[in-house]
Amino acid sequence: MSDIPNQTVSLLDAARVVARGGDLDARLQALAAHAHGSAQALAVVVYLVDATGERLVPIASQGSLEAEPATIDLSGAPEIATAALVRRQTQLMSPEEATAAFGALAASGARTVAAVPLVATDLNGDPEVEGLLVVGMDEGATEIPEPLLALADLAAVTIRQARLENTLHEHADWLHRVANTDTLTGLANRATFDRMLQLELARAARHGTPVGVALFAVDGLDIIAERDGAGASDDVLRSIAATLADQLRLIDTVARIEPSVFAAICPGSSGPEAASRVREAVAQPQVSTVSADLPVTVTAAVVSYPDDASEADAVVTVAMSLLEKARTTQPGGVAQRSTSPKR
Repeated sequence: MSDIPNQTVSLLDAARVVARGGDLDARLQALAAHAHGSAQALAVVVYLVDATGERLVPIASQGSLEAEPATIDLSGAPEIATAALVRRQTQLMSPEEATAAFGALAASGARTVAAVPLVATDLNGDPEVEGLLVVGMDEGATEIPEPLLALADLAAVTIRQARLENTLHEHADWLHRVANTDTLTGLANRATFDRMLQLELARAARHGTPVGVALFAVDGLDIIAERDGAGASDDVLRSIAATLADQLRLIDTVARIEPSVFAAICPGSSGPEAASRVREAVAQPQVSTVSADLPVTVTAAVVSYPDDASEADAVVTVAMSLLEKARTTQPGGVAQRSTSPKR
């Protein structure tokens, strides 16, 4: 290793910084340190183009700076500050020009300042400017040393890598939400309800405790949709979903399991109480009059594990049967197994 030029050793170390991954700020700070140690650099600032493309945000710096680098609004920045971004070409400037564009470098004593665009390839294969590497050097220069250009390329790759990782995380989060939530109401969907019911019943079996399952059917939703449109019925569903989330406990799982049916898994013996509380809350004016002058009500059915059924599928089957019967015989009530619907 001793026969390898120092600049090459520095670039090898910088490449390792990029390859090892980790926090973006820390990696760019390390690359700024490598840039500061090369090509007689007195000060180095790495700027990142923000998500809107309207600002340059300082994210790493090294060397003798008069003050902490500030965010630069590109709409009001001097042309020389934006030229490197627009043209995707390195710009050399005098200390006076650099002070006007990048005030933080004013005290560095640099005789030449270079603004090197950080260019990487986007998902479509097109070059995209990720930011700027601004370097103050202690002697006049007519071109940028190759090591600095190489470090700029490594910084661009680092930023692009971080942005791709963020995009992947966001996409994974979105897929997770789509797979587990009802898109209209934001509550858990049927698949999540079924999975949580299995988990709650298994936990209850281990501890010998009951679990209540309450179903809520929205009365007259078809009439609301026919009279006021699908948008009105969607508003009703969203309003009732919000009421359910507000009235039930944090430990309860609330889901929309059919177009007009909601469900709640209530660990313990609180199912009947929860159903009554929800039914009364839905009857309040701010919920019951969501659809013009047509009152909104819900019919509820409550079953209990293990008294009414001992397996998840059977619990849901018994509850649905009880709910359908209650909707016919006494809509707006709370039905329980072996009891009559309650008003």
